Amino acid sequence: MRIYAFVLVIIFTAALSHGRNFASIRKDAFTVGVSKSDSAAEYDFIADITAKMKIPRFRLVIFENANAAQKLLLEGKIDAIISKITHSQRLEASFLVSAPYAKTEIAVATLAKNSEIWTLADLNGKSVAFIPKEISGEQIKEFWQNSKPIAAPTLREAIKLLQKGEASAIIANKETLKDSALKIFPNTLAENNIVALFSPKSQILQEEFNKALSSKSFNQENQGSDRRERILQLLNELQKEIKELK
Repeated sequence: MRIYAFVLVIIFTAALSHGRNFASIRKDAFTVGVSKSDSAAEYDFIADITAKMKIPRFRLVIFENANAAQKLLLEGKIDAIISKITHSQRLEASFLVSAPYAKTEIAVATLAKNSEIWTLADLNGKSVAFIPKEISGEQIKEFWQNSKPIAAPTLREAIKLLQKGEASAIIANKETLKDSALKIFPNTLAENNIVALFSPKSQILQEEFNKALSSKSFNQENQGSDRRERILQLLNELQKEIKELK
């Protein structure tokens, strides 16, 4: 009888070991949620971080919006969400949040031909477009209490709001706002931390992710990558200026 009970325990334990919650212990796969728009940009980062975590392979699950991804994470169908997520206290109430792996600058842009908005104070009481995945309407209200935030799913849609006169400016990440139709204000409104999300049951996976982030070799590699990005960005800007001079 004792032997029979012991065998049952072994079978039950083996069955559990194949569950999603044990992915961080087994390390045979890492299922990551990435948004449709960010999948290509995040792929290299995920490949680098999983290599440092010594996870042999990973699988990407593409999601359409943040709510859908967070539902998958809570249901245990994915192990993490790595998709330019801005840190907030609200996320900490439902998920395990990683250490920051990047930062984004929140900036303001108007149409290049705009002659009405000269300072940030000019936006008080105005309608401003924002991209929800980069900043919230509540955050905008912290800067201008009397402003009227209007959500736009993409930069193209936000620019259309400006062109129609339905908004006076766009609030988004500085990198997002780089468009020839726009004039970016030199002031930075805020600096957001970009984090990864893990389910409450994946603490070991979160800890390994944070260790990989803090490793000296990973930081050095990323610094080199950032430097290359900055150089390429400067080259592109110089090429635009040369074209304008011609």
